[in-house]
Amino acid sequence: MSELAELAHPVTDRIVDMIASGSLVRAERIKEVEVSEKLGVSRIPLREAMRTLESQGVLEARERGGMNVRAFTAAQIQELSDVRAALEPIAMRAAVPALQEKPNRIALNAIIEEMKWAVEQRDRRGIAAADIDFHSFLIELSGNDLIGNIWSGLRLQMQIVFRLELCVPTNLEHVAPKHLALRDVLFRGDLDGLEASIADHVRPEIRPST
Repeated sequence: MSELAELAHPVTDRIVDMIASGSLVRAERIKEVEVSEKLGVSRIPLREAMRTLESQGVLEARERGGMNVRAFTAAQIQELSDVRAALEPIAMRAAVPALQEKPNRIALNAIIEEMKWAVEQRDRRGIAAADIDFHSFLIELSGNDLIGNIWSGLRLQMQIVFRLELCVPTNLEHVAPKHLALRDVLFRGDLDGLEASIADHVRPEIRPST
């Protein structure tokens, strides 16, 4: 990783946090001077981070220069879930052997415990983070670098979609049980039931446009 990319990497995450919290408004032009001052960084790593986010579908170029925060439509959210439903069964099948190792089982269970705690606290931000961590960990265990690279872009988009509640929120009490059920399928190595489980797991009910 280049020195500039190393500087831009944390800036990328902070911009996503600003979008997810509503500090950067969707479909409006990003004011680089204002954002760089707020983040305490120069415009060089900021622009590098913005280019990364554009390549991953979080930002989009304006016709007259600069970038907008992408305003996710119902169709785009559906596309996001369709890609997940196609890729995650491949990654999770590959992760099954690694999940027979005790340390990996402990790590996955720890993420679910974090999810349960967030549910108890009614912390939607924490729930979303644990949900993404759950799937990120399994994709990492798969060892599939191509899917891992694609997931990096999806992760940022999902963080925004979940945090802005662009999908109809699942009943919070159902979140951990859904992940426990998927975990059990993986721990059993039930490859026949895995694809159906994943497809059902990742397809959101999209919030109607207002």
